[in-house]
Amino acid sequence: MTVKTRITLLITGAGLISSLVFSAVVFLELIEQPFDLIDKMLEEEARGAAVMMANGDKSELDLLYSPHGAFGMHWIEVYDEASKSIVFKSKLADEVRMPKLNAGSSAIVRSPVPQNGGEASSCLTDSKKAFRVKAFSADVNGRKFTVQIARIMEKLHEEITDLVFGIVMGLIFSTAALILLSRFMACKILKPVGEMKNLARAISEKNLDERIPQGDGKDEFSELAATINSMLDRLRFSFARQRNFLFDTSHELKTPLSTMRLAMDEIFSSGGENLPHDIRDNVARLNNQVLRMERLVKDLLNLSSLETLSGIEPELVKMADILSSLVEEYKIQADARCITINVSLSGSLTVNGDREKLYRAFSNILDNAVKYNVDGGSIWLSGIESASYIEIVAVNTGAGVAKEDIPKVFDQFYRAEKSRSSKYGGSGLGLAIVKRIIDLHSGEIRFESEQGGLTRVTVHLPRWHKID
Repeated sequence: MTVKTRITLLITGAGLISSLVFSAVVFLELIEQPFDLIDKMLEEEARGAAVMMANGDKSELDLLYSPHGAFGMHWIEVYDEASKSIVFKSKLADEVRMPKLNAGSSAIVRSPVPQNGGEASSCLTDSKKAFRVKAFSADVNGRKFTVQIARIMEKLHEEITDLVFGIVMGLIFSTAALILLSRFMACKILKPVGEMKNLARAISEKNLDERIPQGDGKDEFSELAATINSMLDRLRFSFARQRNFLFDTSHELKTPLSTMRLAMDEIFSSGGENLPHDIRDNVARLNNQVLRMERLVKDLLNLSSLETLSGIEPELVKMADILSSLVEEYKIQADARCITINVSLSGSLTVNGDREKLYRAFSNILDNAVKYNVDGGSIWLSGIESASYIEIVAVNTGAGVAKEDIPKVFDQFYRAEKSRSSKYGGSGLGLAIVKRIIDLHSGEIRFESEQGGLTRVTVHLPRWHKID
């Protein structure tokens, strides 16, 4: 689950709980108000009936509570406390039974009611209706009455149902709005983190001078940006120190190695053939190791110088000329092992680039194609142009590279077969140098191979365009 989703759920959950609590309070308040209003109306009606009974206006009460009177569908019973008897009841009270309540108490009772105000029990419906029942005590002119009165709450139930439905719908819409709002807020909150992620992803060892903007705020995001920038400063310092150490060490090794090689050449040129056989073999092996060390130091210096570059000074370079020259150069080595080089170049294959560096890159590619080939094998070198780039492909036979080793072939000092690389003087830096040169030219390189099958190196370079 993403952080954005978690923030959305947290905000939505908190808002939903608040809405539920608020809705419950509102519902309880609204549900009590109608009952309070009905109870007040019933109390006024009960007091009026008690006053009329105390004044001897029973006939007027009969008229009011007759089936066609103003209160024809009202239920009422008036008790005289002195005589302990019912002194008045409405017509509805004859048809509908209600439990007797104590004065001051109330209840909700469901009972069947007569149809159309009918007067016979046969007119009662099968369905029951809810009544609000309340009992009052009244003292009028020295006479004490207990009045129990009830009213149908059919419309009130409908209103309560509508109220509940409205609250539920309101909660549904408010939840949907909360989800959208919280999603928007989560995006706003995490926007700086997303920007930091994109910037941090774009920063590599090639552009460690890039930094994440800290902004003017003093919040946690600014502190995070400052922490990441501090880490990048330390990384940049470490990379620079490592690169300088490699460059300085390689440069310091160059002079003594040259001296050693010159000494070996002098030994062989001044009577080396007169040395005992075992000593001559040891000196020859030592000379080969010195030559190998010289090549390694040279590659280290080349790679170190390439790592310090952030770009090149481009000029028009015809890759067809470079490739043709390299083919002629390596043809002698290939012929010595009966390796056939097949060349197919379409056009001049012009690019914007550094001729010397491109020559070095494709020299390493062809060197590997010849060196790690099999006797009697083949090499296919092709080049084509498209509207925006040129594609150069070098394919060779040979032992190939295992699938799990392919992602590592451009790593420094990585060699798929160390014994074979040592045999041919490989340092594990050739393809790393090629990759760096192609990157400096804004190109792409792809390595494909199968053990016992073909090895393919594909290079894409932007096609030449006029630079203003």
